[in-house]
Amino acid sequence: MHVVWVRLVVVFNAANRIATLRLQCRSASCAVYDFCSIEDKFALSYIPETTRRVYMYRCCIERMDLPLLKDLPSFVKSLDIQRATPLRWISVPQTLKVLSIEQTSLRRIEIEANSTLKHLIIAYCHLSTLPDAIRHAPMLLHLQIRSCNIQQLDMASLCENALLSTVILTQNKLRYIANTSTKQCALYDSLSALVLTGNRLKSVNMELFNVFVQLNSVFLQSNRITSLAGRFVHSAIAELRMDINRLAWVDLCQWSVPALVWLSFDENVLAEVPKCIKNLKNITRLVLSSNVLSNFTIESVAGMEHLVSLSLSYNQLLSVTLNSERFPRRLEFINLYHNNLTSLDLSFIPVRSLKIDASDNFIASFDVHGTSANVTRLAMEHNPIDCSWDSDTKREQVQCKVQT
Repeated sequence: MHVVWVRLVVVFNAANRIATLRLQCRSASCAVYDFCSIEDKFALSYIPETTRRVYMYRCCIERMDLPLLKDLPSFVKSLDIQRATPLRWISVPQTLKVLSIEQTSLRRIEIEANSTLKHLIIAYCHLSTLPDAIRHAPMLLHLQIRSCNIQQLDMASLCENALLSTVILTQNKLRYIANTSTKQCALYDSLSALVLTGNRLKSVNMELFNVFVQLNSVFLQSNRITSLAGRFVHSAIAELRMDINRLAWVDLCQWSVPALVWLSFDENVLAEVPKCIKNLKNITRLVLSSNVLSNFTIESVAGMEHLVSLSLSYNQLLSVTLNSERFPRRLEFINLYHNNLTSLDLSFIPVRSLKIDASDNFIASFDVHGTSANVTRLAMEHNPIDCSWDSDTKREQVQCKVQT
């Protein structure tokens, strides 16, 4: 273990204050505190050769350019800058593989040509656009910019990043997403996850995603989306999250997404099940909770042969029709929690084993003996009548409790 302490008192005449530079190193990491001028870079020469990661806290310098950061030893592969409010400009040396910058006034970032940078993480900054310099990082795998001021995303700006697999732009001010590229982009064959949670998107053209042939996950939660447009044809997309938006109606008739297994519209304002949803035959988990559905029939999801879990909780359901031959044959769980149901007919359930949560409704009467033997678990807590069971043995002995 290497432990190094460097203490230096620097007087800033203009500010008429004293700051203390401190360097502390243990094992494979070093922490630098109160780095405030280019003269302070001499402290970087004290970093032991075993160090791979350097943390810089409370930097009070506005610009970290290459003449400064090139004094960072080449054996340091990761730089983490935190709580450096004055920092507005940084130039990334070629040897860094990981750069994380958090709580700064960053407005500009430069990356030295032929950079080996693989992970770039920026949070709480003043960036208003995606940095053009990202194209100088051909080995970049992971890009994350969170809680900054980015207002639009043009996927063409990442066109040449042939290894970039994950793009995360959360809690920004994104209003638009587009792709203006007129050529075949290297990014089309590398991007596997796109996360745009917590922005200000109002509409999304799903055709934009078709060219990203390896795209596996798209997360669009917590935006202001009122409409989805375009023909969505994709053979790799497996997970699509549209939670916490403003969708009142969704048409999926132009979608061909055979790999999609998880689709979520939680917390929207859907008054009906998305049109043509039964065409998405390979979905295993469908989330329609926290919408404004008033009626539901199992036939609306008939043909979804791989559906295992269906969530309809926190809607305004007055009726649910489950007695039908047209029943998803692999369905195992239906969540009806917190609706307005006054009755529940489970007399005909054609699947082998079905679990149902009907808690927190207004069900006042229920026929246990007329219920299909295929209902293996039933939760009915917080209803006028509670006939819950969680095993075959308890079902045979169940005595319904009238709630006051």
